[in-house]
Amino acid sequence: MRRGGIGGVLLILILACCAWGYTALELGTGSEVFQGSARCVGMGEVSLLCEDSPRAVALNPALLASFDRPAFSAAYRLVAAEENWSLPVHDSFDALLGYEAYSHNWNTYHDGDFSLTTGGLSSLGGVSFGLAYLPAYDFDYDFYQEVRDRSTTSVPADKIIAKGFVEGGGVIRSLSFGAGTSLMDKVSVGLSIDYLWGDYDIETRLTEIDTLKVNCWERALTETSDTFEASELGGTRYHLGLTYEVNNRIEIAAAFTSEAEVDGEYKTGSGEGLMWFLPREGDAEGSFTMRYPASYSFGVTYRPRNELLTVIEGNVRYVKWGDAGNDALGGISFNDIYEWSVGVEHVFYSGQPLRFGFTFKPSPTDEETSEAAVTIGSGMKVAGYGIDFAVRMGWREYREFSLFDDTTFCASQRQFTDKVEDTLIGATISLSRRF
Repeated sequence: MRRGGIGGVLLILILACCAWGYTALELGTGSEVFQGSARCVGMGEVSLLCEDSPRAVALNPALLASFDRPAFSAAYRLVAAEENWSLPVHDSFDALLGYEAYSHNWNTYHDGDFSLTTGGLSSLGGVSFGLAYLPAYDFDYDFYQEVRDRSTTSVPADKIIAKGFVEGGGVIRSLSFGAGTSLMDKVSVGLSIDYLWGDYDIETRLTEIDTLKVNCWERALTETSDTFEASELGGTRYHLGLTYEVNNRIEIAAAFTSEAEVDGEYKTGSGEGLMWFLPREGDAEGSFTMRYPASYSFGVTYRPRNELLTVIEGNVRYVKWGDAGNDALGGISFNDIYEWSVGVEHVFYSGQPLRFGFTFKPSPTDEETSEAAVTIGSGMKVAGYGIDFAVRMGWREYREFSLFDDTTFCASQRQFTDKVEDTLIGATISLSRRF
């Protein structure tokens, strides 16, 4: 239950608008981290059949049945996010003339994971158990803007009247445990449970404020900030998986991930109401619940040659974001989405693999926005260890209101949204071994 009216309002506005992951478009629930290995990243982020490491416990636990002996894997991910904000320029008749860039941000974020499996245990009829420690949702975000005087009479022209920062950090992690087994020669099933936990925080801050220009405030300030902290987050969800080998060339898979309710505590600290979505009132604290969506996935692999050197995999994932949200998010709504991925791996006669793929992911918060990404990867064997690496590059463009609205600085509120262009470049390296 929430405690305090101010806290309820703050939670609605902050979580709906500014608990980002990597870029400003991300949900108040954080940016979902793709938990697959570098092999799967290189193949367009498919995961239902390509995952050959123990982290399959969190993607399709039926794949655990393919391990006949113990194995482990570890991975490191690096994401570089470029975000450009441009102001629309209109003539006296409100016709769009073009865009003027006013903020350019380039930041890097990183994380890692590890997983292991027992392999099939003959004493238990060949059941294989798996355990994985993985990042699930990332709240890292960094934004910087030089706030400039829009007055045509300012001296000097375009004078800097403040410097604005939005800084977020934190992650919700998952500890996944499950098992997979073969029911018959060509059918495998699996079940796993995730325990989710973590915390995150976000701060909006203005520094070097020109109090002569920001003269509508009740008192002169040279620095002020608003904060939001979420702590003691915890919840669970489960995964079901199935694989079926149709013949030596075709294999299909299906997976289900349940909805997850993550409960936690929050605390807010409000200064001058720095952005258009923050009220100009005091501090508050309370409890809240975030609901992460259920998803249904289907995948198929095809091997076009008798010599099984090439494999093509396609995945489609239906995510029920319409059922997700937050108990404090009043009128905020999300849209159900379909995510599409396709990838190819070809192994040369030397044993060197080459992988590439494509993925398409609509935004559940904006029906007109989608991210398209291409991937490429490879791998090698060194002293019994498998080393895989992949690179991913994605793009998207959307419209959003300025994070530091002009009314904060005593000017009229703009009626037009700004153009935001995101470029997301990721790199993943995985290390694995079967004993």
